[in-house]
Amino acid sequence: MTAATPEVSIADTVRWLHDEGLVRLAGVAEQAPGIIAAYTVEVATGTVVAHPVAGSGGGSDVITVAADDLPHPVGTAKRLVIVGVTTSEALLVVDLAATLAMSINADYPEEAARSWVMQLMLNSEVTVTTNCTEVAIGSSPRLRQSFIPGSGALIVNVDDGRPPVTAITLNATGDGPDHLEFELDGTGEMYLGARFWALRHVMRIEDEAWSALAERLDSESGGPPVGSVADYSVRSQSSQRLSEGTR
Repeated sequence: MTAATPEVSIADTVRWLHDEGLVRLAGVAEQAPGIIAAYTVEVATGTVVAHPVAGSGGGSDVITVAADDLPHPVGTAKRLVIVGVTTSEALLVVDLAATLAMSINADYPEEAARSWVMQLMLNSEVTVTTNCTEVAIGSSPRLRQSFIPGSGALIVNVDDGRPPVTAITLNATGDGPDHLEFELDGTGEMYLGARFWALRHVMRIEDEAWSALAERLDSESGGPPVGSVADYSVRSQSSQRLSEGTR
């Protein structure tokens, strides 16, 4: 009798991405002829689809790769972040380096911004500067609050030493081509130029979890442990099934 193949959960896939998957996706971008804006990773099969930026020189056709055929993990994850789970049960990963200006629009946009910056903190090359008190962490030298000249909006600047810096605006006054929108129930939509994904669950870190995580990080040196980012980002009061998947 053939043993049943264990079912892969969303939380399992998130942890794999933070362990090595994001670095391997960054390797795909290095080999692609154009700029890759985003990736989808099917939870059930592990199939990866890379979505190029239209007009970036390599055409607009997607690139499909099996997870086992991804490049070996060398280097860092750069500015890749997991945004959420699509309605087709795939994890959506966005490369923030592929855009100069991104916005997050929601009643509480800082919840998604927290998830993004915590993931970025796993890359020791990344420094985040923000004028949003709800995203900065105490004395952290890599995730700090600072005045940002010329801006009346809440901004999160992401810098990995490779110009230009990515500027993320919380509740921008106008919708640019690259933006995330999400509702109180955690559903949302991601727009990257002409590309669009419907999300049944946006990764975010709510106030109670953020307070605990921020206190922990403020007392430690270095970035957050991989497991803590995976757990806090996947949890949501409005999505019990995802919460159970982290246990």
